[in-house]
Amino acid sequence: MISTFNKEKIRRFAERITPKSWNIVLNEKDALETAGVLNILLSIQGQDTQVYADIYGNKCYEYKGRCGEKYFANKYGDVLHKNQVKPVLGMVLGRMTFKELKFFGGDKKGKVAKIIVQLWPHLGDWRVTLVHELAHVAVYRWRAFMTKDYKKQGLFKKHPGENLRANIIKEQLTLERHHGPRFQKALLFLAKRAIREFGEEIPENDVFWKTLKFELETFMK
Repeated sequence: MISTFNKEKIRRFAERITPKSWNIVLNEKDALETAGVLNILLSIQGQDTQVYADIYGNKCYEYKGRCGEKYFANKYGDVLHKNQVKPVLGMVLGRMTFKELKFFGGDKKGKVAKIIVQLWPHLGDWRVTLVHELAHVAVYRWRAFMTKDYKKQGLFKKHPGENLRANIIKEQLTLERHHGPRFQKALLFLAKRAIREFGEEIPENDVFWKTLKFELETFMK
């Protein structure tokens, strides 16, 4: 069981390496209703809620065979044995959602965003896992920014070059893989923030730095 103190420690770590417009919270009640803010709900998980994934990162679901043996299956229907899957250390749950703040009789305008990050801190170094998942959040944020003009409905005047711009954006989104250039850029940015924030607090020989270096070497090739 993760103590309240440890959960706050995790939240504070994330808060110190992310932009000020990102509001890191442990409870929904602490979310901000401020235009332009991204509320990130950290959902700290335990062993009883463990999730597994295949070597490609696809979430796998556990089920039992006819004789009671345990198997796993991914969304493509592939049946895997336990030695073919691994526990998920962290994941972004669902999609980024947006809430319109403007309401009748009020003075609030704009949108506030929300996304959920699940973390299993008892597995591995949760700090590096958190850096990794927050890099994915940054990519979600980028995608939302790139496509927001095309989510509008109604009669809008089209401007010269609009279709060309839309095609370019769609091509960029198509080329962006799960751990593509945008993710790598975000990962490097957050790693630098971690060095700046914790370089003097976390000892040089701490496993965090070794694991973070390995993470960068793995995805920055």
